[in-house]
Amino acid sequence: MPRLTAAKRQALHERRRRQILEAASGVFANRGYAAATIADIARAARVAEGTIYNYFRSKEDLLIHIPRVLAAHVFAGLDRLPDIQTADDAERALITLARGTAQRVRANMRFMRVFLSALPYLSRPAREEFMRLLPLAVAGTLEAHLRRGQAQGVYRADLDPAAGARGLLGMLFWFLLVQQVLLARPMSAAAYDAFIRQTIGLFLHGALEQRGPGRRNARGGRARSWSPPIR
Repeated sequence: MPRLTAAKRQALHERRRRQILEAASGVFANRGYAAATIADIARAARVAEGTIYNYFRSKEDLLIHIPRVLAAHVFAGLDRLPDIQTADDAERALITLARGTAQRVRANMRFMRVFLSALPYLSRPAREEFMRLLPLAVAGTLEAHLRRGQAQGVYRADLDPAAGARGLLGMLFWFLLVQQVLLARPMSAAAYDAFIRQTIGLFLHGALEQRGPGRRNARGGRARSWSPPIR
């Protein structure tokens, strides 16, 4: 039997990690964090229970690594976009990111509720590890995108890419978590899209009115207004 190369072993390792984490997210969503067991996760992942411990130290360790896997599906799309050359390119790229973020949160709403409820009860080392992983999970790719845009002269040279990435994701995630997870009030696809366009417009152009003619969006028309749904 041919021996695996180091690259193939690493790829196999990453696939198995992702398989276990995706299974864990489903088990936590269905059973809750407290009731879920490593044995449950192993069955869902179709691996031996001992295999879990080859990749993760504990149930806590599994929980804090899941957000990075969920985010990877969103940011993979941003990585595949061509380099931005114009303001239109920037707007399209960020709208793609925002739509993917909204779709991922909506698709994993049950897990997100479990995750948020479990965080206060994690051990201090687990919380510290989660805070170390969080920027890598949700901001690293966007930060790299902003740096590439600066190099192309599309984004402002004085923009702090790290702060910009965290600021934009904070705008998106806070709304989605409150609307979709905490309040459990899903909106129509059109309402989400209007919010996304308004948020990206705010990030790219700011909130201050320009003197003279009203501010125009990248397509030459006025940006659509957005209002929260009335319940």
